[in-house]
Amino acid sequence: MKPVQRYRALRKASLKGLQAFEAAYMHRSFAAAAQELSITASAISHSIQTLEEALGTQLFERARRGVEPTAEGARLYEVIRRSFGDIDDELRTILDRGSHQQVVTIQSAPSFAAIWIMPRLPAFLRAHPDIDVRLWAVHQAPDFSNSGVDVAVTYGRPPAAAGVNVEPISRGERYLPVCSPQLVEGWTLPLPASDIENFYLIQNDVSLTSWDAWIARFAPACDRPVRGLRLDRAFMTLSAAENGLGMCIESTVLVHEYLRQGRLVCPFGELAVEATAHHLVVPKSRDGLQAVRTVVEWIRGFADFEAQPRATGRCAV
Repeated sequence: MKPVQRYRALRKASLKGLQAFEAAYMHRSFAAAAQELSITASAISHSIQTLEEALGTQLFERARRGVEPTAEGARLYEVIRRSFGDIDDELRTILDRGSHQQVVTIQSAPSFAAIWIMPRLPAFLRAHPDIDVRLWAVHQAPDFSNSGVDVAVTYGRPPAAAGVNVEPISRGERYLPVCSPQLVEGWTLPLPASDIENFYLIQNDVSLTSWDAWIARFAPACDRPVRGLRLDRAFMTLSAAENGLGMCIESTVLVHEYLRQGRLVCPFGELAVEATAHHLVVPKSRDGLQAVRTVVEWIRGFADFEAQPRATGRCAV
């Protein structure tokens, strides 16, 4: 097929054909792509074959289980991903301008969603009846181009993606040991770091820091700390600590309310590990949406604090 003929054939490629390619790329399977789009696997195969003939190149290679994109297929996917993202952004903008009801999707790290967002969400919805909030509590990095996410609160290293605004959730976020007041009842606070050997240490397996880092810095002579529960969510480690099962080391962002309410205390006072783990991430393409700006300002408002531990074992808020 001559270049001019290929170009004309490509211009005839339907949106459904591009959707078929995108679904096959994401699933690495024609059958799974067909199931997502509610069509047959042969229809997927035919659409991709039409694209390959128009482009004069192979987009997928057969694999043991499904298909794998070629280098040309991967490049085409990036173009389609950006284009579909732009289309989605523009459609949402038009819909928001013409509708009284607006939908904002928040993707949040699970513990931040449980500790901060969920308790405050009913009041927000009452104050903004024109905004519907969808909350996804997941650890994965947000994909603003293809998932419909408008605002994200991430945990871990800040995203390095282009086209997004990233800011820390809180000034001076740190990690410090906390425990139930009853666990250290009768002890004189703050405790010396060497007393860490007297307590069970609750582990958070997905934490940005660890007990090992704290001990190495503040209690290096402690070579056999007493290990306790191992959990994979901060809200579970905080619940375990609140119930007297040991001490945990968590972010000041997450322990803030527990300390303010006196449900937990800082047994070692100001001995904390510096680490900024929680970030508010907003794609620049959503800046023009009033509902998104409202949600962003709401999150900034309730998360704007700087906790400093007091020598008494309590933390100022």
